[in-house]
Amino acid sequence: MLLNACADNVISIESEDSVTFTTLETSFPVNRQGTLKIKLRGSRTSGEYSQAVPDGKMILIEDVQIRGPTEVNGSTDLTYASASIGTDDMFTTPAMESKFRGLMYVGVAQTNMDLTLRHEGTTYTTNDRTTELYMQVGMDYEIAPSLYGGGTWAFSIGPDLTGISEIDLKLNYAVFRHLEVMGGYRWLKYNYYVEEDESIIHVNFKGPFIGINVPF
Repeated sequence: MLLNACADNVISIESEDSVTFTTLETSFPVNRQGTLKIKLRGSRTSGEYSQAVPDGKMILIEDVQIRGPTEVNGSTDLTYASASIGTDDMFTTPAMESKFRGLMYVGVAQTNMDLTLRHEGTTYTTNDRTTELYMQVGMDYEIAPSLYGGGTWAFSIGPDLTGISEIDLKLNYAVFRHLEVMGGYRWLKYNYYVEEDESIIHVNFKGPFIGINVPF
């Protein structure tokens, strides 16, 4: 993971290694036809970083200014959960079964971010928990019986413009009717505003992920 410290109280973390993604989803119908569903979704991402802060750059955390040139390292842990309502059958009609599946859900999400930064023997921490509006859209294609491939885009936004943007390219395999295993590659960006020190923290993760979906 790389941490690129910028001026104007901005911390930007970018990662493509030492990252773990896990996701758990479930959904259940709320109409007789079974086309309208409520989805509950939770995900966790964590990783380590170590990077040089260039000369002329600065990190402001816990009212402490860390100025370059220097070295910093630490860890991040991001958990988020959503409750939304929508459909997985945008391209399916009673008269036609399609190999394509389109999904769209809207709802609310809660995100919790823990950031630890270590510098010259001192550990600094910051935490942010926000509730945001949430939306997820996507499409996949039936490659073989019980096997689908495709992608999704999920995003959330709060009153202070805090929020996530998440893109998945994935495969879904239905082990049986109420259990799907999914895996693929994920790009995740999370922005939040730290009111105490007027900092903006940008967190960018990317890497493989695995998950389980329990649809009803």
